[in-house]
Amino acid sequence: MPELNLPASNRPSANAPATAAPLTAEPRLVVCDACDAVHARQHLRRGIVARCRRCGTLLGRGHVVTPTGQLAFALAACVFLLIGNLSPLVALDLQGIRRSVTLPQAIMLTWQIGEHLVAVLAAATAIVFPAMLVVLRLYVLGFMAMGLVPARFRLAMRLLRLATYWSMVEVFMLSALVAFVRSAGVAEAIPGVGLFAYAALTLLLTSITAAGLHTLWARGSELGAG
Repeated sequence: MPELNLPASNRPSANAPATAAPLTAEPRLVVCDACDAVHARQHLRRGIVARCRRCGTLLGRGHVVTPTGQLAFALAACVFLLIGNLSPLVALDLQGIRRSVTLPQAIMLTWQIGEHLVAVLAAATAIVFPAMLVVLRLYVLGFMAMGLVPARFRLAMRLLRLATYWSMVEVFMLSALVAFVRSAGVAEAIPGVGLFAYAALTLLLTSITAAGLHTLWARGSELGAG
């Protein structure tokens, strides 16, 4: 993706009065999140990845999932996130005594035994940020599907980028599987519905985040977002 050098007429003169210029949407341009380099937007075929020529940051990728498909994935992810938090992750059977636990209960038990940092990190990366990611995707894509620009579009997109960075459901799944295998050596471990729901959630969030955010930025600009 070539870097675009803005013409001198678009840069403010040193002697020009400091007046705030109105923001206008530019669907033809894309700005690097890392270094603010401006590039000309290009259509990316499936499998093509575009990176910033200045710093190498990922700008976008050609993805088979359309915004409408991303909305469907976000709806499914919302369902699986609710199931994963309301259903038991695992049931342990030790000498006839069975105990099942949900993810919020497991985090609360971790807090109660004094592992506060672990509990906070687990809650943030496995519940809070994934929920932010799903809810913000539903918010933005839902309005766009109706041909409307969401209120506070730019703030929602920046929060969505933050949630994408910190949502680590795949790390949680790996940790849960390790804990499940280790527990099987002490007691009979039975995987619960919540564990399967989080496995499905991991696949859905991976598919959603792989599409990137620049398609949504472009669609918002086309709809008139400033």
